[in-house]
Amino acid sequence: MTTTGLSSSRASNVAQRDRFDREEYFPSDWQLGTSVFLSLFHRYGYIYKPLTGGSWLSAEKKWSLTDTEILKAIACAHLRFFLGCRAGRATRFGVLDIDANSRYHDPTQLKKIEDALAVAGIKKTVLYRSSQSGGWHLYIFFAEPISSRDLQNQLTGLLSLNGFKIAKGTLEIFPSPGDQSLGYGLRLPLQPGWAWLDKQTGDVQYEREDMYAIEAVDMFVADVADASNSMHEFHQLKRHVEELKAKSEKIRTISPNAKGPPTNVVPLRRTATSSSDPASEAVVVSVFKHLPPNINPPDWLRGRQYYAAGLYGPSQRADAIFSMGHYLFYGDPEIDLHPMGYGCEAERQWVIERILNAKHNDYSNDINNGRADAFVQIERATHWLPTPGRDKEARPYKIEIPPAWPLANAKRKLDARQRIIVALNQIAGPGKRFALRQLRRQARCSMDTIYKHKDLWQHEYDDVAFDFFAGDPGEYNVVVEGPDLSFAPPSFFDPTLVDPGLLVARLMAYQIASGRTWPKEKLTKTEQRKKDNEEAAWKERVTSVIAEALLPESTLKNLRAIVGFLTFCLLTAPCEEDANWLSSYIGALKNEIDRRSADIKLTLVPGGASCDTG
Repeated sequence: MTTTGLSSSRASNVAQRDRFDREEYFPSDWQLGTSVFLSLFHRYGYIYKPLTGGSWLSAEKKWSLTDTEILKAIACAHLRFFLGCRAGRATRFGVLDIDANSRYHDPTQLKKIEDALAVAGIKKTVLYRSSQSGGWHLYIFFAEPISSRDLQNQLTGLLSLNGFKIAKGTLEIFPSPGDQSLGYGLRLPLQPGWAWLDKQTGDVQYEREDMYAIEAVDMFVADVADASNSMHEFHQLKRHVEELKAKSEKIRTISPNAKGPPTNVVPLRRTATSSSDPASEAVVVSVFKHLPPNINPPDWLRGRQYYAAGLYGPSQRADAIFSMGHYLFYGDPEIDLHPMGYGCEAERQWVIERILNAKHNDYSNDINNGRADAFVQIERATHWLPTPGRDKEARPYKIEIPPAWPLANAKRKLDARQRIIVALNQIAGPGKRFALRQLRRQARCSMDTIYKHKDLWQHEYDDVAFDFFAGDPGEYNVVVEGPDLSFAPPSFFDPTLVDPGLLVARLMAYQIASGRTWPKEKLTKTEQRKKDNEEAAWKERVTSVIAEALLPESTLKNLRAIVGFLTFCLLTAPCEEDANWLSSYIGALKNEIDRRSADIKLTLVPGGASCDTG
């Protein structure tokens, strides 16, 4: 009996010890910092490591990491595991993981990495110690969510092209989404062993275990707010990486033999090695998830560079026309650039002419002098056809609809209307309220279908809604005659009504939401004048193209070409506000393209069907 009682007592003590009291670490009257912190992490397919030692283990893909488990870990109160998260589709931060034994675990080497990031536009980073092993985590925060794969590709390209070795145990880049797997996970911040470091010396500034959990979360969330890079700065990073890739590709083209002396003779024919460059193929596969048929990866990458930055040297116009045509032919899934393949020759010509006019950067005398020959070359390049198709007449593609399809659609439409009528009779009635969601569930159809057949329910829905809205009382509001002091709001400074902790939380929320204003760099009059002229030219280009998009005769192909050019303008936006505005307009145009694509008018004819794609 004594042994049994002792075992029961020990079990109750263990259960009591394992219980996590969230209120003890994160009081309920302070939830702002906690919610911001929890929103940063993807929950599925997480990783964990026993506190007693061993390697990291992977949870099942379908398992979700709860808020309580995360808070328990960052409160240093988890009794079993260290926790980590894998990358989701989008993220607000990237991390450079530098192990303690790495060649880059040195303030001088760290400064070189930060200089490479700063030149590319990423000037705000925060350095932490990840664990007791002494490894470093250099966090790069962003103000908006960014594609995890795109961020990994850009950081990998930047550091690789700057000569840094990316390898496990030396320098790793997160987020790290996998192609055939879930990818690698990253240890959560603020767990035992975490510390804030001085980037200049690498010394510890603040130890995580010397502060309360609420203080640690507050400091980390403040880092996210103060050191966030903008979306415009991320676009600068992408443009810089494309420039580095183009320069590297140019060096390989000029000097294909690395052991021999450089030569300025460029072969007229494409060699077999240029189309099977493993590095270029790897980049293209990472973008398309496969190698598109007949694509030439080096040409596509050079076209991508010209598309992003225009000409960046003399005697590049011919190569830019050829490679940009190749790039636009296949499109670019990373920036949602729709491919302009066969049948879109005029649209490709229009986009290339616009880009070279806007960003030849004074490297083309023919364009500067307005010579027509510069653009005749564009027409020849974009309208080129392979040998088998030169003697054939180009015919637009027409969709043939089987006669049974319209009959099936009509049958589905009639069935949906009958189900809506039956559902309406069941839930509606004199003076009886009903919601459209309730009607959708009862009719077992989508909300789009409900709105397509609004003629069945709108009249009765409006009649019921009218009965439940108050009418005009016909009297003046009390505010018109004057304020009634008996209904005056309480004083904001009344200490008995406002909790001081709540005021502090509101102040913190305002500071995090508004962010800090950083001093702008002072420009000389010449630099300011040049900047103003570039902004004015950019706005003129964009507004003129938008005016073309608003024309009623704009076809589906015209809109796709306009989106292609406006996407180029988005990459060269002078400031973040212009980039955000143009991005929203491009989104609206893409919605219009999707609507027109889905709303193709079909005209049935005897023996088949045809359509007018406009």
